[in-house]
Amino acid sequence: MQTAKALWHKNDDAVSPVIGTILMVAITVVLAAVLWLMVSGMLTSGDDEKITVNLASPSVQSFDRDPGAPVFTVWDATMNVNKITPKDEKVSWSEVKMIVKSSAGSVLQPSIGLTQDTLTYDDIDGAVVDLEFWYVETTTGDTKMSAGDGIKITGMPQAWEGAIVELLKGGERIASATLPTNFP
Repeated sequence: MQTAKALWHKNDDAVSPVIGTILMVAITVVLAAVLWLMVSGMLTSGDDEKITVNLASPSVQSFDRDPGAPVFTVWDATMNVNKITPKDEKVSWSEVKMIVKSSAGSVLQPSIGLTQDTLTYDDIDGAVVDLEFWYVETTTGDTKMSAGDGIKITGMPQAWEGAIVELLKGGERIASATLPTNFP
């Protein structure tokens, strides 16, 4: 029996306590760094993709149109872009679609792209009676949405009072604004 115990204690080759402690600390630091990279990567990727556009309350004006016979009234709305999060350069006007829904949720105007406004109300001079959707750039030649730009809807019927205007990018809603319930 004595020889078995002696053989058992004779082979004491192992890692020293100092090296063992250093290895445990190193493994813990590496695991913590990997976990932090995974978590921070997930949090930033979701927030970077989420685009929101803050629109000012719509301003509505009435116009009497006379396309030949009786005079009738239509309304024009203007909405200014207040802020885009996270960054302006992510929203190109060519990617933006607009949809108009009643307050009950029925679609009044299916998804439509916006065109750049090259006319002013003076240029139109009351001749246009069609419903039109425009974007107005504050920077000449710029095709990206930025704070200060505007959106116009011309020729709205009175039935659109209280309607909800939504802006879409890639099918996702990025902005909405509610038209006044009493057009002037």
